[in-house]
Amino acid sequence: MSREMSYSCSRVGNPVYLAEDWLGGLGASKESSGMNRTYQYAGLNRAKEHGLSVEQCAGRIHRIAYVEERLMFLQAVHIVTTPQRDLKALLSRLQYEDGLHADRLKNRLTELRFSSGRADRVPDGRLEFLLDEAMYSSGSAELLAALVKVFKPALLAEYRSYLAQTNGLADYETVRLMRNIVVEEEEVLLLLEAAYEEIVETDEQESQAQRWAGTLNRMLHAAGGIGGGDEWAGGPMERERSLGNVFRVARRPERDGTFPHVWDIVHVDEDRIPERFDQMIATRLGELTIAEALAIVLWEVKGQPWSFYSAISRHMWDEMRHSLFGEAAAEEVYGDRGVMPLRDFEIEYLFKMTPLELYAMLGIGVEAALMKYPPGKRAEYEFCRDLARDPLMTTLQDFDWADEVEHVNIARKQLKDWFPGNSEELAKLAEEGMAFRARTRQLHPPSPMPDLAAKRK
Repeated sequence: MSREMSYSCSRVGNPVYLAEDWLGGLGASKESSGMNRTYQYAGLNRAKEHGLSVEQCAGRIHRIAYVEERLMFLQAVHIVTTPQRDLKALLSRLQYEDGLHADRLKNRLTELRFSSGRADRVPDGRLEFLLDEAMYSSGSAELLAALVKVFKPALLAEYRSYLAQTNGLADYETVRLMRNIVVEEEEVLLLLEAAYEEIVETDEQESQAQRWAGTLNRMLHAAGGIGGGDEWAGGPMERERSLGNVFRVARRPERDGTFPHVWDIVHVDEDRIPERFDQMIATRLGELTIAEALAIVLWEVKGQPWSFYSAISRHMWDEMRHSLFGEAAAEEVYGDRGVMPLRDFEIEYLFKMTPLELYAMLGIGVEAALMKYPPGKRAEYEFCRDLARDPLMTTLQDFDWADEVEHVNIARKQLKDWFPGNSEELAKLAEEGMAFRARTRQLHPPSPMPDLAAKRK
C-alpha cells in the first residue's frame, strides 16, 4: 500500500500535507551550496521520476471519470426516494460536483491523445456492472453505505495513488485538477459520514448497510478497483438486483416531516408586504419539487452528448439551492425553517410528464415567462430590496434571478438539439405542459399562508 493510501481521514484539510506530499517542494532541505531548492521545477513533485506514461494516465483517468459520472446519476435519482430533507440537499450538491469532476477529467482525457467519443464510452464492463447494481441501493441506509463505505473512500484512495505515482511536472494538468477534486471529496466524505451516523440508527439498519457495502466492495475488487490495478481483481461478479431490470426514477417523491404540506398557496399582492414576503419564501422552498423532477430528465433521456447531462445536473442543483434559499430565509426571519409549507400540486403534474414534456414546460414555459418584467424575477428582487427591505432575501432573490436567466439559456440550447421539431412545435409542446399544470393546480383550492406575525424575529 502506498504512503498516500495509508493516510486516514484525520489528514483531511491539512494544507501542509497537501503541499508536501503532492507538490513536493515545501520543507525540503537545502543542498550543500546553501541554496533553498524548494521552488526548483516550479515546486512540482517527482520531476525526475519516470512516473506514468500518457497511456497509463489516460487509462486510469478514464475509469475515474466514468465512476464520477455514474455517481452523479446514482445520487441524482435517489434524491426522489430519499425522505430526509438535509440528505436530499446534500445529494443534490454531490451529484453536481461529481458531474463536474467527470466533466473536467473527460476534458483532460482529450489532452492525452484520447478522443472525446472514446472518453464517453464505458471503460470496463465490470465497472458498469457494479454501478448498475449500486443504482438499486434500497433506502437511505444502503445509499449512504454505498457512498461512505465503498465509492467515496475508493475514489480518494485512487486519486491519492495516482498523485503519488505520476510525474508532477510532465502530468501537471492532471495533478492540479486532482488536487482540487481531492479537497472536495474529502469535505463531502466527512459530510456523508455525519449523515450516516445520524440516519443509520438501529442495529437492523446498520446490518443492512454493512451487508450492502460488503456486496459492493466485493464487486469493486472483482472489477479491479476504480483504477483497474486492484490486486483482488478477477473474483466472481453476478447481477442480483439489476438482473433483467431497467432502472426508472420513482414517480412520487418521499418527504420527511420537516415542513407542513398544502395543495397550493393563495396568491398575495405586493401591497400586503409581510404576507407577500412570506409567500415568496415558501415559493423558493417549493423549488425542491423541481429539483426532484429533473432526475427524470437526467436519467431517463438517453443518447444525448455529455454536455446535456452536465447541464441538467447543474439545473437540478440550482433548483435545490433555491429551495435552500427559502429554508435559510425562514430560519433567519422566524428562527424555524418548519414554519413554511410545501406545495403538493407540482408533484401531481411534473411526475406524470415525459422527460421532454417536462423540460419544455419548465424551460420554455415557466422559466422563460419569469424573465418578463413586470412581474418576473426582477420584480421579486426589487420587492425584497425596496418594500420588504430584507437584506438576506434581497441577496438570495438577486442570485435566483441570475440563475433563472441561465436556466432559460440552458433549456433553449439543449432543447434545440434534443427536440426533433421546429420552434413553433416546441412552443406548442411547452404551452400544452403549461395548460396541464394549470388544470392540475385547479383540482383543489389553495390555502392561505399561515399567520406568522407573532413569530417574526
